[in-house]
Amino acid sequence: MRFIQSHSKFEKLFHAHSRDLWRFAWFLGSSRCEAEEVLQQTWLRAWESFHSLKKTNKARAWLFTILHREFLKIRRRPFSGESLDTVQELPDHRRDSPGLQIDLERAIRELPEIFRAPLVMQIAGGLSINEIAEVLDIPRGTVLSRIARARKRLITAHPQTTWTVYSNEQKIS
Repeated sequence: MRFIQSHSKFEKLFHAHSRDLWRFAWFLGSSRCEAEEVLQQTWLRAWESFHSLKKTNKARAWLFTILHREFLKIRRRPFSGESLDTVQELPDHRRDSPGLQIDLERAIRELPEIFRAPLVMQIAGGLSINEIAEVLDIPRGTVLSRIARARKRLITAHPQTTWTVYSNEQKIS
């Protein structure tokens, strides 16, 4: 009976946060395959330690912490073999789907991970500055600084494009 209750609660957690975690993994990684691998590892680790989650209102930050740590683990692993992205012919979104969304996604992907992670946690994950600081285990001021620098780099790198990089308080369209 306890397993069924846990399974049901975990399933609710999955449905509530899977899209935001996918966006975060997608922007952190260099490819769809890497994002999928990070996401799989995240959900596996979350399930294995689900019993340790005491406060369900902290689940979002907890999941983002797991995902970020899994991303760093995967990046530290020595690469062996050929990337799956080079095996398949992937569409070139820059050529096939021009537009502001693609430009913004590309610009965010070009940011160094140190700036990209907190920015994506805020705009795609909806985490607060305090939650981001907790996930990354850095001071709140550092989070604010990195997000500001990320925004500045986006604007500097693409001055011909007019866009607003949203904060938590604004809606993402």
